[in-house]
Amino acid sequence: MKTAILSLGVLLSLGASPALGESKKDEACTEPCGARSRQLKDHTFLFPMLQGSAFVTTNVGIREGLARYDVPDVPVNDLEPRDVLLTGIQQTLDLSLGVTDWLGFTGFGRATIITGSNADGLLASGASVDLVGQLGGVVRILRSDTSGTQLSFRANYGYNRGREITLLPLINAIVDSPAVTVGGIIDGDLGQLLFVPRKESSAKGGLYVAQSFGRVFSLQASGAAEYAWQTRRPFDSVAGGRFEQNTHALRVSLSLAATLDIYPVTAVPLAVMGEYVFRTGFQERVGQDDRTLKDSTAALGIYYSGRANLQLGLGAVRTFNAEPRPGLGERGRSLESGEPSLSYGELILRYVW
Repeated sequence: MKTAILSLGVLLSLGASPALGESKKDEACTEPCGARSRQLKDHTFLFPMLQGSAFVTTNVGIREGLARYDVPDVPVNDLEPRDVLLTGIQQTLDLSLGVTDWLGFTGFGRATIITGSNADGLLASGASVDLVGQLGGVVRILRSDTSGTQLSFRANYGYNRGREITLLPLINAIVDSPAVTVGGIIDGDLGQLLFVPRKESSAKGGLYVAQSFGRVFSLQASGAAEYAWQTRRPFDSVAGGRFEQNTHALRVSLSLAATLDIYPVTAVPLAVMGEYVFRTGFQERVGQDDRTLKDSTAALGIYYSGRANLQLGLGAVRTFNAEPRPGLGERGRSLESGEPSLSYGELILRYVW
C-alpha cells in the first residue's frame, strides 16, 4: 500500500512538472514576450513618429494631434501678400499584423482638418479636409542578435481624398456679380466655387534598419521613395463646370531616429527619442515649372518605458520649408504662398502583442 501511494505521488509529480514549468514560463513571459519581436541585445525599440519600423510586429497605435501652420506670403487678389495662421486637428490609426517572424501586413488611416484661425486666414487660405488610407507589407531581410541589427523592406499603396474650402473665389464672383442672391449662390453654380475636390494615389517603398548599441541606446534609419498621381478639380464659372488638373510628384525621404531609454539602468521608466527627416524630389505644377522639394522635419518624443508591450508618450514635431499652399493673385491667377512651417503635438498610444 505504501509503495502504491509512493508510485502515485511520483506520477502526479511528473505530470505536474511540465504544467508547472509552462506556468512559470508563461508568467515570466507575460510582459516582455509581446515586445520580443522588436528587441535586440536586450533593448526594446520604440516606434518612430516620422518613419516606419524595421520590425515585423502585431500592434495597434492611436495618435491624436493639434497642428499650427504659419503660412507666409499668401496671394490675395491685387492686395499685398498676407502672412496667415492656420490651425488644425489630426487623428491617426495604424495597424500591423505579423503573419510570421519575417512577414507582416500594415494598415494606416488619418483624418486631418486645417482651417484659418482668423479672418485673414479664412479669406486667404480657407480650410481643408483630408482622409488618408494606406495598405502595405513588411518583409524582414536580415536579423542579427549578435550585432543587434535588423533590416527590412516596406512597401505600401496610399489613397488620399480631400477637399479645399476656398472663400476667395466665391467672394470674387459675388463682387463681380452684384445682383447675385443667396438663393442664386445655393441653387446656382456660384456655390461650386466654395469647394475644390482633390485626390492622390501613391506607391511607396523603402529600406528600414534598426541598430541596438546595448540596453540603453539605439538608432533607426530608413531611405524611401514615393511616386504620387494627383488630381485637383476647380470650378470654372465661365464654362459652368469643373475641370481636372492632373499632376505628379516624386518624393525621396531619408530618416534617422535615436532613442535613449534610461529604465534598464535606473528606476525611472522614461525613454526619449529624437527624429529627423529630410525630403527631396519634385512636385509638378500646373502652368509653372516643377518645384524641387527640400523640406526638413524634426521631432522629439518622451515615452513611458515601464512596460515592454506598451508605448505611451507625447511628441512634438516641426516641419520647415513645407509645400506652399495655393492662392489667387490678380485677375484670378493661380499662385502659391511662400514655404510654410508646420508645428504639431501628438498624444501617442500603442499596444504590442
